[in-house]
Amino acid sequence: MNPSRGQQANVHNDEDPLLNRVGAQGSSQNLPRAPDADVAEGPNFLNPQVDKSDNAEIWRTYVQEADKLDEALLKKWGDGIDIFLLFTGLFSAILSAFLVVSWSSLQPDPTQSTSDALSAISHQLVLLSSGGAMNQSAAYEVPPFVPPRWAVIVNCLWFTSLFISLLTAVLSMLLKEWLSAYSDGVALVPLERVKQRQMRYDGMIRWNVPAIVSILPLAIHIAVFLFLSGLVLFAWPASVALSVLMTVLLLVGFGLYTTSAILALVVPDCPYRSP
Repeated sequence: MNPSRGQQANVHNDEDPLLNRVGAQGSSQNLPRAPDADVAEGPNFLNPQVDKSDNAEIWRTYVQEADKLDEALLKKWGDGIDIFLLFTGLFSAILSAFLVVSWSSLQPDPTQSTSDALSAISHQLVLLSSGGAMNQSAAYEVPPFVPPRWAVIVNCLWFTSLFISLLTAVLSMLLKEWLSAYSDGVALVPLERVKQRQMRYDGMIRWNVPAIVSILPLAIHIAVFLFLSGLVLFAWPASVALSVLMTVLLLVGFGLYTTSAILALVVPDCPYRSP
């Protein structure tokens, strides 16, 4: 065997996992990597005696194995995306309910404004009844409203969490459309189907679709962490004990999450895989 040809075949095996799966068939039928644009002339590592016509058995075999691999991959990603869509929908609804309550803390209390106005009027009436001079410029002065610092931080955390959650939902819907387009409009001729599949597979890898899919759970985890952090601060003015308890629970949960991620990186057989 020509060493250069052997190296070329190995490179193709690294690029496309399909050949690793059908190695047994490839050894008996000289099954190639899905051809490039010039496949009509035949890759130079094919056996010249192998039928390379458009309807050759070698292309039919490749299409069958490629369909199995693609179906399993698309189903895995599709099921995960469906879970992300369901979770982001429920999470966004819960978060919106909390934002309705926390948003009021950024605005002046109408009851307090009315009370301040009545106090100013009462003060002026006292001055008039006592014969004192009434200062017209200070007849109605309400102190400027300054939202509490904790309220600003909580709303920043929760609005950021809601934005990430909604962005994840939109990205999940786009991914569903991309994955659907991957398997739509397939060619009927085996050779054309092989070239079409390889073009789509290479494009999916080149445009980092697997990386985008892996980002979804990480984005959801960040959104949940921001929400829980804001929840701790939100409970602080009402009850210090409750806030401390939630802080401890949050730290324990974050510690377990970090530990599982580190173990998965250090221990090869650890199943605690995190994004």
